[in-house]
Amino acid sequence: MKHPAHVPADDPAHGAPTGSSVLEPAPPTPPAPRSRVVRLFARFGRRQEGATAVEFALIAVPFFMLMFAIIEVTMLFWTAQAMEAAVANASRVLLTGQALTKYPNSATALASFKNDICARVTVLINCQDNVQVDVRSYASFATANAAATVSGGNLDTSAFAYQQPGPQQIYLVRAVMAYPLYVPIWSQGLANLNGNKRAIVATTAFRTEPF
Repeated sequence: MKHPAHVPADDPAHGAPTGSSVLEPAPPTPPAPRSRVVRLFARFGRRQEGATAVEFALIAVPFFMLMFAIIEVTMLFWTAQAMEAAVANASRVLLTGQALTKYPNSATALASFKNDICARVTVLINCQDNVQVDVRSYASFATANAAATVSGGNLDTSAFAYQQPGPQQIYLVRAVMAYPLYVPIWSQGLANLNGNKRAIVATTAFRTEPF
């Protein structure tokens, strides 16, 4: 005697068993709507327009500060070199003794000699107002003081004078000025005077000829 084949109670081909129910999965919960600010930033992050302008704005300040610092240091060394050349060329009349006839009046000799120096300075500085000149003799080159005299953070030129040259004497000529600096952050390491300025000293030392 054959027995009927066993059919599983939950076989879908034969339907669900009597008295049972099928559980369907719950629908997914929709995501919470994003706020307007979040959507704005998300859209901003995907856009590429203006990226070059933003990148340039990030580097513009340090770039221009570096550029102006380079220009300022260049002008500083240019001014110092121009003053050195002017002092050396103007002092030739002292070396040869021609100053005795060119500047015969001792009261105006210093001003006249300064005019000759300023006439040779072609950089963008006010030489007549900013440059002070000192001409004096020394017993030896070792005792000649070529440094700028600073008092209280300012140039002290109260002792500057002009001494007429004599034959075979050692002379030191100094021209000093307080050079203004304009780039604050960079110039902190250059300034050695009050008011964000640096002392420039142009000197020449020589022994006069036996005139």
